[in-house]
Amino acid sequence: MKYLYYLLTLGALAVSAFHYAGEPFLPASALAAVVFAAVLVSLTLFLLRRRPGIAHGVVWGFAVSGLAVELNTNMTHLLARAGLDWLGAAGYAPLTEEVLKFLGVLLICTCVIRPRSWLDYVFVGVAVGIGFTAGENATAFARMTVDNLDSDSAGVIGAVVIRLVSNPLSHSLFTGLSAYGLSQKQPVRWLIAAIMVHVTKNLFPSLSAAFDDAIWPVLAGLPVVVALWVATIWGAIALRKKAATTQCSLPERALA
Repeated sequence: MKYLYYLLTLGALAVSAFHYAGEPFLPASALAAVVFAAVLVSLTLFLLRRRPGIAHGVVWGFAVSGLAVELNTNMTHLLARAGLDWLGAAGYAPLTEEVLKFLGVLLICTCVIRPRSWLDYVFVGVAVGIGFTAGENATAFARMTVDNLDSDSAGVIGAVVIRLVSNPLSHSLFTGLSAYGLSQKQPVRWLIAAIMVHVTKNLFPSLSAAFDDAIWPVLAGLPVVVALWVATIWGAIALRKKAATTQCSLPERALA
């Protein structure tokens, strides 16, 4: 069964390679994408080095990031036919992206590793989210830099600031939720919860775009951004404390 993970990963990587080859990368945006991904992935691999399946999770997340963009592009046509094109990214991205990321958690935790507790599931979900963010931001950097008419430097700086403020760890939060649900044998319920939280995050920027870059949806969405940051920070602290407690209890169990 482990080979199923590798086969699907290679297939997704092929699609994503095709996707990124077609993106309008400039030297500034390409450099920003590489540096951002290198820092984010290196920190993840270092901080979670004692957890199983982390590298697999990062690879899967990156592999499906380009595939997700391609699927999202096709989904825009379905929204337009349904008269819901005003929803923008909120109408399609959460569904395709969360399902693809959850599939990676499912494959890794059933075919590649043997999770010892619910923490292993969640940390794999976090790793998948990190890999996905690295790929998704590369696309964002490329497109936002090209769209800036002032200069490449101004475009890429603006893109990096926007992506940082909007929480680069949000994908880890979403996938962590669905991964926790998998560990509790309630995958559908928690996957739906992750999708709905993702919809909430995407809704206000989509409304802004639908109303000719209106500022009021952006202002209305600020509480959501703050809430996601609070949830992310709280979740990171809680996971760290729980992981430390689990590590400390292992020697005691061994002696018992």
